[in-house]
Amino acid sequence: MTTLKDRLLLLLLTIWVGFVLSSCSSIQLAYNQSDYLLKWWLDDYINLTDEQEKIFDQALPLLTKKHRQEELPKSRQGLQQIRHKLDQAISEEDAILVVQKVKFLSKESIYLAQDDLAKLAVTLQPKQLVHLENTFNKLNKKFQSDYLKGSPEDRLNKRVEKIIERTESFSGDLSKSQKLQLKEIAKENLLDMQLVYEARLYKQQLILNSLRKISSEQPSIVQTKAILTQLFNDIEFGTTPEQKEFEKKRDVRSGIILAKTTALFNQSQRKKTQEKIKSWEDDLQVLAQQKAKD
Repeated sequence: MTTLKDRLLLLLLTIWVGFVLSSCSSIQLAYNQSDYLLKWWLDDYINLTDEQEKIFDQALPLLTKKHRQEELPKSRQGLQQIRHKLDQAISEEDAILVVQKVKFLSKESIYLAQDDLAKLAVTLQPKQLVHLENTFNKLNKKFQSDYLKGSPEDRLNKRVEKIIERTESFSGDLSKSQKLQLKEIAKENLLDMQLVYEARLYKQQLILNSLRKISSEQPSIVQTKAILTQLFNDIEFGTTPEQKEFEKKRDVRSGIILAKTTALFNQSQRKKTQEKIKSWEDDLQVLAQQKAKD
């Protein structure tokens, strides 16, 4: 999750892995190695059986082909729109729309794999769900260590360091003044990490409960897809009024931070950011035109 980072999310992982790598050629490398990366990721979470590996191996070529044809052009178009908006500071309204667009594209990628996720889900064994829960617990300990230890000021500084690092990967070096302003932006708009952590735990329980229901009741594929659809919606939007409000606030605050960060950029930083995004556009165009592995 984000923090489902939250985040069973199959083809989405491929895009994410590519985008966090620093060069456009790395995006191509990650995407073209998606069979290995996704199998490794799933195996780490649920310890795939031989039968499940066969399901995965049979499904991936068609999924990859459909994703290249249907989703990569949409992602490229979205990047183009962001790049053009960066001619000047992005408005808060536009920035919030960017955040929501990313979530929408992520959801479309997940739904593209839904049939195969359902086939995989009905084969999950109780011991695999124990393995998944143990993996969640291990990751939660790391989350606590990374974000919930130390004084409030220490926690803020650690989060600001990560924001600055991500920002500079686009814009190049920020000045001392820009870093101080970015810290103030973060201080005003970052959500309380204890609340983020509680949302993370709740979403993990949603995943475990849904998969346990599928494992014990062995519903049809159609019924399993309905359970997964409900799960994805609950993860994205929340299930209570408080959770729904929290998820909306997450989008708004993320958009505000994005808008205010772009307002800090000078012309050189704005140009570097646009160049980075353009390199991603070019990479996605190449990937969309390539043939998927047979």
